Order: sequence, then C-alpha cells, then structure tokens
Amino acid sequence: MSSKQKKSDLSTFKRLFGYITKYWETKAIIFVIVLTVFFSVLSPAIIGNIVDAVGYIAAGEPIPEATGIEGFVNQMMIPVANWYSASGGIEYNQAMLTVFSLSLIIFALLEGGLSYTQRYTLEIISQRAGFEIRDDLYESLLEQSFSFYDQQRTGQLMARATGDINMLGRFFNFGFRLALSNGLLLILVIYSMVSINFRLTGVSIIILPFLLYTTLNFSSKIRPMWGEVREQNGEITAVLQENLSGLRVVRGFSREKYEEEKFLAELMKYFDINIRMAKLRAKFRPLVGLISGVGIVIVIMYGGTLVIQGAISLGSLIAFYFYIARLMGPVRMLGFMTGMFVRAQAAAERVFEIIDAEIDVHDKPDAEEMHLVVGHIKFEDVWFSYDGENMVLKDIDLVVNPGQTVAILGATGSGKSSIINLIPRFYDVTKGCIKLDGVDIRDLKIKNLRSHIGIVRQDPFIFSTTLKENIAYGVKKATDQEIEEAARQAKIHEFIDGLPERYDTKVGERGVTLSGGQKQRVAIARALLKNPKILILDDSTSSVDTQTEYEIQQALDELLENRTTFIITQRLSSIKKADYIIVLEDGEIHEEGTHETLMTQNGIYRRLYETQITGATGGTI
Repeated sequence: MSSKQKKSDLSTFKRLFGYITKYWETKAIIFVIVLTVFFSVLSPAIIGNIVDAVGYIAAGEPIPEATGIEGFVNQMMIPVANWYSASGGIEYNQAMLTVFSLSLIIFALLEGGLSYTQRYTLEIISQRAGFEIRDDLYESLLEQSFSFYDQQRTGQLMARATGDINMLGRFFNFGFRLALSNGLLLILVIYSMVSINFRLTGVSIIILPFLLYTTLNFSSKIRPMWGEVREQNGEITAVLQENLSGLRVVRGFSREKYEEEKFLAELMKYFDINIRMAKLRAKFRPLVGLISGVGIVIVIMYGGTLVIQGAISLGSLIAFYFYIARLMGPVRMLGFMTGMFVRAQAAAERVFEIIDAEIDVHDKPDAEEMHLVVGHIKFEDVWFSYDGENMVLKDIDLVVNPGQTVAILGATGSGKSSIINLIPRFYDVTKGCIKLDGVDIRDLKIKNLRSHIGIVRQDPFIFSTTLKENIAYGVKKATDQEIEEAARQAKIHEFIDGLPERYDTKVGERGVTLSGGQKQRVAIARALLKNPKILILDDSTSSVDTQTEYEIQQALDELLENRTTFIITQRLSSIKKADYIIVLEDGEIHEEGTHETLMTQNGIYRRLYETQITGATGGTI
C-alpha cells in the first residue's frame, strides 16, 4: 500500500471517528472498556494462584510470595483473606481459597455488567452517529445541482443512504469496541506473560510473525472485494428501483422475463464476489487455527520442562496457558477486525463521496436577495452545454417584459426544456447571462430566486400524502380557503370536493390514484397557491382532454395577467394569445414574433399550425 493510500485511509477514519468522539459517552465507554479488560486479565492469574495454593497446602509447605501479575493479585486478595479469616474464625488457608474462588465469580459478574453497559451505550452512540451521517448525506443530496443527478442512479444513492450507513453503524457499535478492547487486551496479556516468565513468553510469541503475515495477506486480498460488494449491492438496488418504478411499462411490453434475467445477472455477480470472499475466509481461519495450535503445543512442551526444572510453578504454567489462549483471541480477531475496518472504509468512502460532491450551482459569497420582483427577464448571448462540450443552446438573445407570456416551440432536443431549466438556475449558463430585473440571476441567492418562480411540469410529481399537503407544498401556513381557491382556479376543486375525505384524501405513491389530468391540475393549483411573479408551464396541459384544457386555459388567461410566463407546449391552440412566440431548432432561435407575424412567414410555425388547426398536410415538429 502506498504512503498516499495510507494517508487517505487514516483521513477517512479520522473523519469517521469525528462523528462519535464529540460525545461524552464515548469517553466514558473507553474507561468502561479499559476496566472490563483489566478484570478479564486478572482471572488467569487468580486461577494460577489457586492451583499453586492448593498444591503447597496439600504438600504442607508455606505459600511462597508471588511476583508479577500473580503477585499483584495476591496483594489485592490476601488482605481480604486475612480479614475474612480473622472475622469469621476460619482457618487462613480455607479463607484464602474461598476468597480467591469467589473473586472469580465477582469478576465475571463485573465483566458481564460492564459488557452490557458497553453494548447498550455504544448502540446509542452508533445510532446518533448514523443519524448525523444520514442527515449530512440527505442535506448534500438536497443541495446538489441537477447535473449531479444526471450522472447518478437512484438505486446507487439509496444503497449508500441505507446499506452503507448501516454498515458504519455496525462498525461504531462493534468494530470500535473490538479494536479498542482487543488492542488493550493484547498489551496487558503480553505484559502478564512476561511477568510470569520472560523465556517462556519469548518462545511462545515465535508464532506471532506468522499470524501477522497471514492476517495482513488476508486483509490485502479481501479489501478490494468488499469495495466490489458494496458497489454491486448498489447495482442490485438500482435495477430493483428502476423496475419497480417502471413496472407498468415492463408489464405493458411483456418484458418480465427480460428484466428477471437482467436482475439475476446482477445477483450472480454479487453471488460470485461473496463466494470468492468465502473461499478466502475458509482458507484463512483454519490456517490461523493451525498456527495458534502450534503455539499452544510449544507453550505446553517448553512450559512443562520449566515446571520440571522448578523454574516456574504449575499454577504459573496454567495461568500462562490461559494467557496464551487469550492472546490468540485478539490475534485471530485481527482478520475479522481487518474485514470490519475494510468494510467500514469502503462504506465511508462511498458515503463521503456523496457528502463531498461539488455543487455546480451554488450561491456566490456576496449573493443578494430580491424582495420586489417586476418580472423583466433578459437572455444575453446565452450558450449552454450539459457536458461542457456539446452546446444544446446557442446564442440565445431574448427580452421578456414584465407580464408578458412567451411561448416556446421546437422539436424534441431543440432546447426548449433547457431554456426553462436555466431560469430557476437548475443549471448555470455556459456562456452569457440571464438577468432578472437587470440583475444577473447568478448574483441572487438561489432560494430567493426560486421563491419568485412557479413551475408546472409535463409529468408533475405528486407526493404520497394528502391532496391538501400536495397543493400547499412550498407555501408555509396556507389556509384552507387559499388552498381551495387555488384548486378552483385549477379546475380540480369539484373533483376533490366529491371525494369522501375531500382535501384530506391521501393519494398513492407519485399520485398513482389520480389520472394524468388530475395530477397536472393539482400541480397547477400548487403553483397558483405560491402566486409567483414568474410562471413556467412545461407542456402542462398535455395530459388533459380538450374540454379540461379549455377550462384550465380560461383560468390561466386571468392568472397570467401581470405575471411573466413561459409556456412550452405542442398544442398551438393554447398559445395563440401568447404575447411572443419563439421557435427553436438545433438550440437556436429559428423564428420569433407574435402569432400573426409568424403566420405571415412560410416557416415551421405556420406549417405546424396549419397541420394542427386546419388539417393541411405539411412538416411536423
């Protein structure tokens, strides 16, 4: 691994831990973990002391003074044994055995209680951290420009917001505790082993380099696989999300079999990666077990020789055996912890990639707010490209006076939608500028600019909530009367009033319980309630019948007064009254003028109008 990669890894984990280190509970839990490990390390020494005490008492010999970790245990327990012997009138040897034995139970209870505290508190900490990470991710997603979503798949974003953050929660709760407790246990166990016998410790740790090499080799191979797993999980989510969203299209074209095969192909990739990982783990764990077993055999053989030679006691060897067994625990867990850290890193990088994504359209540091808008809009030599290379708008010059209605026509791909996407700054112009009341819209705060703009799209989005909340979306503290009035103007009130729960009726996901025309009228009511100075209608009557279009148009004729309006439509009957009409072709204004002016020209507009209105044959758009 390069030094640059290591630095990047450390930076990722430093940022990750920043989500939990600010809580006082984190500091408290570190102390609890230290205390738990401390009690855990004392148990083998107590067992060793009991074995030695029984042996010496049985032989009728005095118990010699112990040193190291065993001596530390004696210093803790013997005063208690003396007190118990004196106060209870019990023989000292019996009192000592009783105290040492009961201490094992007490320490086990303490370990259990502290372990419960660890798990419960870390769950609270991990949930808080997960909450904050999700909040940061969601905030970033809401602030991102439209260009960001042009390059992202919804399923991948959902996988990062759910699976990846859940992985980080497990890491905070489990990986953090294991890393700290096992690291501390490793240090204290080695110290305890050295305090019992340095030579035996030196012989026993011969296997550590082999264990470390095996673990590091395992880590280097499994690390990229976890990145593949997280990425492929996102692909599966993306395919599933797309199919559920387009289920009617899938069934309408009888493509169930094709979509099932496509989904199975993604599942097979996920399956193959996990099988390769399982194969790697299957090799790693037995190998670690074999190395650990060899280490224990070495301890028993060499330690037994030392007992025979009188260099250490039998109790010390038994304590040492328990310590070497405990030493193998952290070493064996290195593989698991490495996997946990690798998974957490892969998940964190995917999440931080979204949080740190650059926002293309953003406020300038000195951006201002415009509270009183007249509605004068001017395009000055506007060029625009989605990818920075292929221009979809070229040399657009357009002046729209306050209160005017401008209709935009053109073939698919001519740039109609691009123009209306530039006005609220869903994208920024590549060249030139757009001015609102003489101010470059890039000098205005985005939220302030959009607060003066109402948009009704060709395929309006309806939230899975009540009709009242859908109409009032974006308008704070709208009254019932204002909501009903907007619905009346949009010619949707009678339909809503006839429903059992009227405006409190809940609609399905994306307004599935509403017809296309009803959804558009709800969206129109939403825009009308906002009462914007600038109105954008993106083919907003395309899904309604002629009678409904006529009714909506009647309402719009009044509402468009004193409001700067941009209309995109293919129905020329709805734009005859437009103050100005522009016809786009290949991203350029090919024709412009009033209806009467354009009809005098033998151009695209006249041919389209005659085709739709008079039934004459001609070119189509």
